[in-house]
Amino acid sequence: MARHRSDLGARKTVRIDLQTQGFLIPAPDAPWIACTIVDVSDGGVCLEVGALAVPKLFGLAFTAGGEVLRVCMLVWRRGEMIGARYVSAKQLRQGLVPAGNSGRDVMVG
Repeated sequence: MARHRSDLGARKTVRIDLQTQGFLIPAPDAPWIACTIVDVSDGGVCLEVGALAVPKLFGLAFTAGGEVLRVCMLVWRRGEMIGARYVSAKQLRQGLVPAGNSGRDVMVG
C-alpha cells in the first residue's frame, strides 16, 4: 500500500509496500540468494536479507526468471534490513559508484 505524502517523514518519494520474494545477486556469476523485498520507491528498495553479507554494489532480481533486474548500491543496514538505491547504467559508466565490489563494508545510518 502506498503511503500518503504526509506520512513520509523525511522521505522524498512514496514507497510501495511489497513484502514479496526477490533475489539478491552478489556478483555476476554468483548464485542468486532469496530475500524479501519489503518496499520499493522510484529511487530505491528496502530488503530483508537476514545475516547475509551484502556487497556495496549488487544486482536485484524482482522475479525468479530475472525478467526485472536492477543494479543497486547499499546505503544502510539495520540488523537484517538493508536499504539500497538504484544505480543507472550511465552512473556505472561514469564511475559515480564504487569502483570495487570486493569489500563487504556497509554504511550504517
